[in-house]
Amino acid sequence: MFFSAALRARAAGLTAQWLRI
Repeated sequence: MFFSAALRARAAGLTAQWLRI
């Protein structure tokens, strides 16, 4: 599902930001 993929991409982006700090 496209929505699921988008949600996964968003979660990955948030995680990347958290790890970056």
